[in-house]
Amino acid sequence: MNHDITKEGRGVFGRELNEIPVGDTLIYHIGEYAKGPHKADALNAYEAGLCVLYQRKLGDGQFAYTALKTKGKKK
Repeated sequence: MNHDITKEGRGVFGRELNEIPVGDTLIYHIGEYAKGPHKADALNAYEAGLCVLYQRKLGDGQFAYTALKTKGKKK
């Protein structure tokens, strides 16, 4: 299931990622380039092994920047 947080303010990414089930996605920015209030949080979550980041082309040079929730790092 897709969860769109593109219109939400800074600080929402982590809370939403924590609440959604594994396999769901967060759309955190729509635009030509990855930017916006959730970019740094998305990168941090990726580096922590909590999600996989990808982009999906929407047309006219626009992309949906998306985080797919994973199980996280094994300890």
